[in-house]
Amino acid sequence: MIHIDPVWWNGATLLAGAILTGLLLAVGHWFPWPRTLDRISAYVYGVLSILAGFALWRLLLADWQTVVGLVTICCAGGATVKAAYKIDGWVIEIRKANKIEATDAELEG
Repeated sequence: MIHIDPVWWNGATLLAGAILTGLLLAVGHWFPWPRTLDRISAYVYGVLSILAGFALWRLLLADWQTVVGLVTICCAGGATVKAAYKIDGWVIEIRKANKIEATDAELEG
């Protein structure tokens, strides 16, 4: 049976995860996307790249629970960002409507 030094294995798996994340981010940066990514799509790609490296590191150490936890936290964060953008859109529309009403009032008055 082959014995692998746990300290070496922990470091090697962490390095593998970091390399995977770096490669994915580099590919995403220079990949000739068919369209320019909007901000949310770029966020998703970046988070998934980081998550992939983290998952590789932890899964190579047989730790699936931490990966599930991080995926859950990432989903909560993503949902929050998506909701914030939606609310910001509503606020912009309300402000536009208020400006239009104020302009109409000035023209009438």
